[in-house]
Amino acid sequence: MYESDVIELRSPDGRLVVHVDPEHGGRVARIAYKDRELLVGSDHPESHHPLGWGCYPMIPFCGRVRGARLNFRNRSHALEAGAPPHAIHGTVLDRAWMVDAVDRQSVSMSIDLGDRWPFAGRARQVIRVDDRGLSLSATVLAIDEMPAMIGWHPWFVKPDRTNFRPTHVLRKDEDGITTDRSIPAPDGALDDCFEGSDELLTMIIDDVAVSLSSDCSHWVLYDVPNHATCVEPQSGPPNQVNDAPIVLGAGDSMSRWFRIELDEA
Repeated sequence: MYESDVIELRSPDGRLVVHVDPEHGGRVARIAYKDRELLVGSDHPESHHPLGWGCYPMIPFCGRVRGARLNFRNRSHALEAGAPPHAIHGTVLDRAWMVDAVDRQSVSMSIDLGDRWPFAGRARQVIRVDDRGLSLSATVLAIDEMPAMIGWHPWFVKPDRTNFRPTHVLRKDEDGITTDRSIPAPDGALDDCFEGSDELLTMIIDDVAVSLSSDCSHWVLYDVPNHATCVEPQSGPPNQVNDAPIVLGAGDSMSRWFRIELDEA
């Protein structure tokens, strides 16, 4: 549970309450708009693992990394197999972040990438609320040359309806790893990656319209669970750190943002 160390942010008009949990992965632990709960919390029966609740940053990689192996500059590095046999969702979602600054509407946090990542680097994030929603931004700073990704994994309460469903997704291979081949989206629930568009991705939860946007190039839609839907912006598809990495030189950085707009449906 996160209540003991939670940071509460409130919009100026008081309609939006956001709880941030630095201790448990620097995640957004609660989004309540006009008393409507929009995120799956740590107390949900299905949320028994750090991967399964709130909205956490995925850094320095997003989604699965094949066989928990990072291949970079002709060297192979072992990663933790968080989703055996693959690595998943980075190295900062289950570790405590340092709070650098906080006020009524925003919090800034930072963390090193840890010893489960073979390269030295740091991550920073800022979470800010206003009367229309919340903005999340994240930056990766490379101390060593390395591949890097940024993303977010929000666990939204199961929506009543959505305005979006991708027509095409990136095909997954026999190991469940995304490839670069686009195929028509299959029928039924999805656990798939698709390339982003300029259209807002909007869900209706109770009587709240939740609209998502980001400068990330890809999204993963995971709507298999009965209790939740995850709509995840990512700076690239899963396993990108191996397949087509964004490489940061020593001293370089990359940043991405994620916006969650809220209104009455």
